[in-house]
Amino acid sequence: MSPLRLLYVGPINSSHVEDLAIAMRERGHVVEAAGQVWGGGLPASSLPEHGVPTHVMSLPAILWMRRVLRRFRPDIVHTHWMPFATLAVLAGGRRIVSSAWGSDVYGVSRRQRLMIRLALRRVAVAVADSADLIRRLEELGPRSLRTLLVNWGVDLERFMVPDPAERSELKARFGFGPGPLVLSARGLKEVYNPEIVVEAFERLRQAVPGAQLALKHGGTEDLVRPEWRAAEGVRILGRLDYGKLADLFRAADVTVSLASSDSSPRSVWEAMAAGSATVVSELPWVHELIVDGRDALVVPLEAAAVATAVERLLREDELCTRLTASARELVEQHRDREVELGRLEDCYRELAEG
Repeated sequence: MSPLRLLYVGPINSSHVEDLAIAMRERGHVVEAAGQVWGGGLPASSLPEHGVPTHVMSLPAILWMRRVLRRFRPDIVHTHWMPFATLAVLAGGRRIVSSAWGSDVYGVSRRQRLMIRLALRRVAVAVADSADLIRRLEELGPRSLRTLLVNWGVDLERFMVPDPAERSELKARFGFGPGPLVLSARGLKEVYNPEIVVEAFERLRQAVPGAQLALKHGGTEDLVRPEWRAAEGVRILGRLDYGKLADLFRAADVTVSLASSDSSPRSVWEAMAAGSATVVSELPWVHELIVDGRDALVVPLEAAAVATAVERLLREDELCTRLTASARELVEQHRDREVELGRLEDCYRELAEG
């Protein structure tokens, strides 16, 4: 089949946009990316070094977008983050696939909802990674809105379950001791409740003195509180490349994800694939596939409940073994990256040919 011309529009230095653009180029398509370079400690886009040309937004944004569309003439415009869908629509883009990420839809202002409604009237397909987010898009869009539930997927070969000796070696490679390692990989923004993570860990240390916490962020160093740096057993980790991040998940005995608002985050599925027992906050997306006590432990956003759940996973070997095995099987069945990429590629081709 002939290659498609794919234009990705969004934050061009986001790992989500980068990974998808690179993956589709590797599948033989002609790919370019356009949009903003987001700050917050994120590095410059890696797309040019992978052969994907990028175009940084200039003002006025609609005229800039029209120039990009006119020059590249894409078969498909795939926007990421709903404001970019609105931009592509206003610039006259055609065959627009629009991916919502979660916080660009949940809890937005009245004006932002109006802009989302405008975009959803014109996009060809609205994409989200959870049924709950799909329902929210359907509430905002017209009756004719076409939606597609596609997850980011997990590289099942990279995120393999380690044996005990390999996990110990990975801990040492990151500079951790042999004690239990708890990982919080969601970042330090308020929506991810890092203060609850740290308080829960301090409670855990009273019961499991050798426990260690890796508090990871994606470059938001200014959000690190001095007391977190000084807390016993806590290490702050910044941005890691994809390979090292996979190894960090494989090193962690337990991974916690305590978001207040979320939609099927890739990091949770990666932790499950890597054999890290997972504790997640009670949110609608969780119960679409995950069963509490079978695949993960689901908790309210309370430090005591989080500490109790983590302690159970560290002390109850049978529970931890059963839960991690079930979680890995769940990822293999429903979150295989190659399968998810194939479903999205099929959507592109159907739109382009239609």
